[in-house]
Amino acid sequence: MKKTKKMKGAEAIGVKVKVSKSLEKFSGKVLFPEKLEKANKIIGKLKMG
Repeated sequence: MKKTKKMKGAEAIGVKVKVSKSLEKFSGKVLFPEKLEKANKIIGKLKMG
């Protein structure tokens, strides 16, 4: 009996996946604190209105 090979993800159709580790050092950090502050102000106004 012939065994069938299971396909997994993009690699199964010939697409090479490259994972960049360059952004891992920013994981969990706020990259744009000024934009976060502005967003919080906007959301705060929405809640009061």
